[in-house]
Formats: sequence, structure tokens, C-alpha cells
Amino acid sequence: MLERISFLMVVGALAVRAALPEGVTNTQNTLDKPLLPRDALKKITVPKGFRVSLFAAEPDLMQPVAFDFDDRGRVWVVECFSYPDFKTENKDRVLLFTDKNNDGVFDERKVFLENGHRLSGIAWGFGGVWLCSAPELIFIPDGDGDGVPDGKPEVHLDGWTLKAGHNMVNGLAWGPDGWLYGRQGILANSLVGRPGTPEKDRTLLNCAIWRYHPTRHIFEVVA
Repeated sequence: MLERISFLMVVGALAVRAALPEGVTNTQNTLDKPLLPRDALKKITVPKGFRVSLFAAEPDLMQPVAFDFDDRGRVWVVECFSYPDFKTENKDRVLLFTDKNNDGVFDERKVFLENGHRLSGIAWGFGGVWLCSAPELIFIPDGDGDGVPDGKPEVHLDGWTLKAGHNMVNGLAWGPDGWLYGRQGILANSLVGRPGTPEKDRTLLNCAIWRYHPTRHIFEVVA
């Protein structure tokens, strides 16, 4: 049985500048001479019985930091252009890639969200997309699955620190228990709770694994 591995490959190229969001600058060193995506693909070796396909590469996606699959096999990708200083607001994007003929290469690309900020984690579930968007955990509904938001982002939690730099809230993943899990870095404390929760009733965490129940709306530290 032939197994296929599809990679979201990111290989720098000056030609991507035209596809960057307005106001975002390509900071790659102009002296860099990276391999073209298809040339990089040829460098990958896999065990006998496996093959690798180039699913997507620049300029179709840039600066990805997280991705997830939905129940249709589509790939949701976060492009984080606000890293590392997080001063550029509302430039991060969520892309949706669809491989309609199952050949390991995307056939359709949609921009699901183009005005995100500080996006550092993504998970599909419960009829929409969950996103780490410090200081918040937000949910954007897409109940009909057409790749178009059904409404404005819903803030489920807030209070994550903005002082931790690259160690901010990240790494969303569903657990087998139905809870949404995530991470918190080590450089600063966070006080997390539902919007409007008084400080004394919030959960303190630092360098932690946390989880959130999407329907019971319970937040707790796991480790």
C-alpha cells in the first residue's frame, strides 16, 4: 500500500512580496538564495512505500505558525505576520486549502480571515475555528462549512499576557476527552477567565498546559 505524505512547505523567495498583506514588509535577507519549493521537495527522502507531495508553498502561504484539518480533510492554516514584535495589528490571516481530487496538492485556496492579530494557534471544531489571539481565545463560527465566517469572532476567554513575546499562548489541540488544550510560555504570568471575570476569580498560569471545555465553558490548568 502506497502511503502519501503531504507537506506545507515554506521556502523563502523574493517573489512573495506581491502577495503579502498591505503594510507587511518582507524582511528576508536579499542575499539568501533558498531552494525553490519543488527543488526542496526533491531533497526529502522517505522509507520505501511512501511518497511526498508538495501540497502548498510560497506564495500561496507565508509565515505559517499553526494548522489543523477539519472533517472534510481541508487544511486550515494561520499566517502570523505580527511576529515577532506584535505591533502590526490586524494583518494575520487564516487560510483554507482544499484538495478536491486527493492528489496531495491543493486545488482551492480561500482567505477565511484576513484581519486577525497575534494569531498563534488554531483548532477546527464545534462548527467553527478556535484561535489563540492574545490576550484572547476566540471562536469564529462557520456552521455551514463554506469557508466564510458566519459572524464576528466570539471571545470565550481573555487575560493571556502580551509580555511573553514568542512564549505567548499557543498550540491548540483537541484532547480525546473533548476538551480544547493549549500552552502558555514561561516569560510572564497570565490571569485567564471568561470576559468580565474579576481578577481575584481568574486562573493564574505560567509555563503551563491548560484546557477549556467548549460547551461547559470551564477553564483549568492541567500542568
